[in-house]
Amino acid sequence: MTSMLPAIPPAFGNLKDVFRSAQKSVLGQENAFALPKVSSAIVVMVDGLGAKNLETSSRYAPFLSSASQSTIYSGFPSTTASSITTFATGVPNSEHGLFGYKIFDRSRQEPVNLLSGIDKYSVLDYLKVEPISTDTLCQVHAVTLPEYADSGFTRATMHNAQHHFADKISGRLEKAVDLARADNSLVYVYVPELDQAAHRFGVASTEWLSLLSELDVQIQRSSSLLADGVGILVTSDHGIVDVDKQNHIYLDDFAELNDEFIDVAGDPRVVFLYLQDRSRGEHIRQIMAERVAGSAVACTPGELISAGYWHESLMQDEDLLPDLIVLATADVAIYHRRFAKANSLKMIGQHGALSQEEISIPLIRLGAYSSSLLVP
Repeated sequence: MTSMLPAIPPAFGNLKDVFRSAQKSVLGQENAFALPKVSSAIVVMVDGLGAKNLETSSRYAPFLSSASQSTIYSGFPSTTASSITTFATGVPNSEHGLFGYKIFDRSRQEPVNLLSGIDKYSVLDYLKVEPISTDTLCQVHAVTLPEYADSGFTRATMHNAQHHFADKISGRLEKAVDLARADNSLVYVYVPELDQAAHRFGVASTEWLSLLSELDVQIQRSSSLLADGVGILVTSDHGIVDVDKQNHIYLDDFAELNDEFIDVAGDPRVVFLYLQDRSRGEHIRQIMAERVAGSAVACTPGELISAGYWHESLMQDEDLLPDLIVLATADVAIYHRRFAKANSLKMIGQHGALSQEEISIPLIRLGAYSSSLLVP
């Protein structure tokens, strides 16, 4: 079955090195991306801006598209909860504990949304490592939307940072430029608007392209206002694939699988199946393989580990791991309508799987970083 999985890119998962490299560059230390010593650094995380998305829509972002950049890779799954935690901790997706968007906790016998539902639980039950923001070597600032002020996910991934809030992209970037005037500052800026628009309208939509254009203008403006010696990095957590509703696959249409699932979690392009009877895993996988042939592959956590996408330490999380993963390999989204939220069924922009559109992301260097060596 592992031969059916896409080949792993040589630099797979190096999103984990971005925030850590920026921190080290502020401290004048060697780092994975060979960033030079800077007085302060700003790292802009644009949720849902894949390298392929930027390339396809380059005329809407002439500044970002012409800037010094390289392509890096998210981990697996290519979803926000996992990828931003990887970015914030410097630890791969399968090692920091938040290894998916939604999981099922067998010890509690209930689903857990690791992105938006973590407030209900102690995050320490799931997050295994401390974020980079807990280091006291430089001052870390997080600039996000006001509605994330009490977010358990934000508190977990940017713990001990000084938090600042602004509604608009322009306001967040202006605040970041101000904060970076103080030496020894590491400033994280979160831009969720493109991802939100992609889910609702798709990356080919006027709405998404308009936001990309706005982002381009605002980052160009901010880079022109930087104090000497300040570097900016612009990156993302994953890219986006648009999926038409006619390309939805509904697991609840498979009559032979009725009552087999205790939960169907993950994302619509990387579905986590939790089985009522775990001993039936191989039988159910064979059914899934036949039903989704040509559109997706069904595999086990062990096979993802053997292929290099997950670390073997994840097998210790027996109560949390899915029994099977259904991974989209074509432009499809996979749902079980008994477990999916109504709004999820309406999404156009999707992510989570291993296509180049989803896992390849840009690393754009501006300000004091603009002439630094491009390292994959």
